[in-house]
Amino acid sequence: MLLTNVPTAGPLAHSARDILTVYKDQHGTEQNYGFLKDPVIVNSLFLKKPERIEALGLVLLLALLIWRLMERAMRTYVDTTNTPLPGWDKKATERPTAFMMVTKFTGVIVVKLGHDRRLARPLSGVQHQYLTALDVPATCFTLPTGSQRTAMAAQRLSRQQKRILQW
Repeated sequence: MLLTNVPTAGPLAHSARDILTVYKDQHGTEQNYGFLKDPVIVNSLFLKKPERIEALGLVLLLALLIWRLMERAMRTYVDTTNTPLPGWDKKATERPTAFMMVTKFTGVIVVKLGHDRRLARPLSGVQHQYLTALDVPATCFTLPTGSQRTAMAAQRLSRQQKRILQW
């Protein structure tokens, strides 16, 4: 049995089947939110003020939203390009998960020297594949957000300049 306050008539009305389908499609969200039910996590939080509890809830909700959007972006990439991504045990997968992707970046170390940021080791091919699927430039680790836009614009400009010189 499923109880809801969704109207059965009017412009916001939905059928019982539609409501049940949407409800059952929440399994991904519920799976990702399962860590909050872990006693180790819950028992380690000591928030007394309702505002802080509400703020933590919002941060966790936003983190889950970003997590799910990353999965959606990767799966859309796989569907549109017919290019599976490396999954567990180096096997290709057509259903990459955000957790799977995060594990591929555990060894990335960014070293900051003065104003410069560099990677301790170059990114692997697998890491580049995931960044491509997310439509994120590899410079995301080394250039601050504003600098990335400037660097990308400079790259485009230099490509245009090369074309003009070749012409």
